[in-house]
Formats: sequence, C-alpha cells, structure tokens
Amino acid sequence: MNCSSEYIDIAEIHGKWTYAVATSTVRDVFFKTFSQKNMKKINLLLALSLLTTLAFGQEKFSDKKKIEVYGSAEMEVVPDELYFNITLKEYKEAGKKIELNKLESQLAQAVQKARIAKENFQVENISGYNWDWKKKRSDEFLASKRFRLKVKDLKMMNDLLASLDDKGINHVNVTQYDHSQMEKFENELKLQALQNAKKKAQALLEGIDEELGGVLEIQEIRGGAPEIYYPSARSSLALAKAESDYQSDVEFKSIQLASEIRAVFEIR
Repeated sequence: MNCSSEYIDIAEIHGKWTYAVATSTVRDVFFKTFSQKNMKKINLLLALSLLTTLAFGQEKFSDKKKIEVYGSAEMEVVPDELYFNITLKEYKEAGKKIELNKLESQLAQAVQKARIAKENFQVENISGYNWDWKKKRSDEFLASKRFRLKVKDLKMMNDLLASLDDKGINHVNVTQYDHSQMEKFENELKLQALQNAKKKAQALLEGIDEELGGVLEIQEIRGGAPEIYYPSARSSLALAKAESDYQSDVEFKSIQLASEIRAVFEIR
C-alpha cells in the first residue's frame, strides 16, 4: 500500500507539472501573437499620426504668404600662399661637371636667407640622364632634383632666384596659390550674399506696400571655393636675373570668390 500510494503521488505530480508547462506554453504563444498584432497596429497608428502632423505643418506653411529671392556676392583676394616648383640640374662647364650638391647648397642658403620655414621647403622628385642631345650619344650621367617651395609673395621668390646659378636652374613654375584666411573670406561672402537677398526682398515688397517677415528657408546655391591654379607654361627667369636691384610691385593674380544664396521670407 505504501508503494502504491507513493506511485500515485508521483503520477499526480507529473500530471500537474505537464499541465503547468502546457498552460505556460499556450499563454506565451497567446501573448506573443497578441503583442505582435498590437505592435503592428501601434506602428500603423504612429505612422498615420506622423503623416497627419506633417501634412498639417505643410498646409500651415503653404498658407503663409512668402517671397523667394536670390542674393549673390563676389570678392577678390590677393593670395598670400604661393607654391613654386624649382628643378635644379647638373651641367658641364669647361669640361667640368657642376654637381647637384653645390646647386642644392646654393638653394638651401637662399631659402634660409629668405626666412622660409623648413616645412615649406621640400624635395618633390629626383631624376637623371646620361644622353647628350646635341651629340646624340651617351655621355656622363647628369642628375636633377625638383623642390617645392611655399612663399608669401613674388618678392620672396625673386630674391631667391637672384641668388641661384642660372645654368643650374632647369625649370621654375607656379603650381598652386591660396590664402591663409580663405575660410574666413568664404563665410563673410556667404553672409553678404544673404544680406543682399534680404535687401532685394525688402525692396520688392516696399513696391507693393508689403512688409517683410522672418526667414523661412535658406539654401546655399554656389559656394566661394577658390580656383585651383595649375599652370603648364614655363616661367621666365629673365626678369629676376636682368635687373637684380629691381623689385616689381605687381601683385600676383587675385583669387576670384563668389557666393549665391536662395532665401525665402514670410510676407507679413
């Protein structure tokens, strides 16, 4: 009897446990299905509510009287950052080769005298050849080296060239120019373009006895990015060498900046 009673108790416990597990599973499936359906409904309601709000806002915005105008501004800036390439080459004089080390030493001294920072004086390329174009045959190897220089103005470059050996200079050209405060100028230009747009809107509304309200939209149409200059023509050294005492006061080509702004204002 004790064994039978013990067996019955275990069976009852097992049955209750099975029922509890089954009930829990059904409940979980029910709530999961219920939650998924509700979440879909909630998301749909939120989407509809957002669309209604946006539509109402657009309708409210479109009901306002407004005027759309374009303002522009231009500016010329004299560059204060000029980038030059100077190529030095070995050459022969009276049968003797003038080596590159001597030419480079002259250039380094001229750079130091012009107070050009070390970071603004760099080697860009090294090359060489052993072909005599006049005799059309192989000859002694002659090396060349190209340097990149950054200076503030043309006067610094003229002074530097005047200190170098003419025959050792193979090529000089401007590769790029810029201004150290370009970002400041661009921001000032954009603001000026916006102010010009506002003045235009005011002038137009005054002609029809309307009053200008606050700004509703601002869009930048054209920025003030400067022109990047990459010339291919070889620069002449005659001016710098012909009259070493002469200093030209002619400024370098200015940088053209332009900005255009689209603005929408409310009409009160």
